[in-house]
Amino acid sequence: MKFRFGLVVAAAAALLAGCASAPPQAPVSMGFRTFATPGLRIGVAMSKLPTVDTSFPGAAWPLSHAAAAVANASLTAHTRTLPADDLARLKGDIAQALKRKGQVPVVIDEPIAVEQLPEASSPARNAARRDYTAFQARYQLDKLLVLELTEVGITRPYSSYVPTGEPKGIVSGVVYIVNFKDNSYDWYLPVLGQKSALGNWDEPPAFPGLSNAYFQAVEEARQAILRPLAK
Repeated sequence: MKFRFGLVVAAAAALLAGCASAPPQAPVSMGFRTFATPGLRIGVAMSKLPTVDTSFPGAAWPLSHAAAAVANASLTAHTRTLPADDLARLKGDIAQALKRKGQVPVVIDEPIAVEQLPEASSPARNAARRDYTAFQARYQLDKLLVLELTEVGITRPYSSYVPTGEPKGIVSGVVYIVNFKDNSYDWYLPVLGQKSALGNWDEPPAFPGLSNAYFQAVEEARQAILRPLAK
């Protein structure tokens, strides 16, 4: 009996440890010192651009998600035809903004797989949770700007099988600058561009209202990223 009890306690402890996760990183405002020194070599990297697609948050179970997918099949088919060219060009736009600030941008061509980088252990406040020093060495960088987009397309909220809102165009992710002096964030900005259709959204097969909302969400996200770099 004691042995079984010990197994239960150990299993519970393991479960709690697995469920525990680090709190989300709070935003870090861009200070005047971020670009105070001219001529810094700043890498500009971007994660792999997500496929433009639909999402149905709240329809978490396989059957409810399948039902949501069937109910929105026409919308999904259209969403997957929407372009993401303006997002793909963001690295170049960011590099131009850094150049105008007197810095030396170094565009990293290959997508950065952040989740595959080793975890970092740094005592610095607002320390980056991944170790980016391989990029520092390879490109001789002072800092690294990383853009991670996690969702691009159309989202519609659900409660199990029931939609709880209208679809919206969405672009979400995060952009940040890692300072290699102490592996801390000089800037950390969660990005969310989200727009509703004006008027009726349910107009298959072209969904003009939602298509426009998607492009507005793209532009909103772009401006959220580029505006602080233009100051």
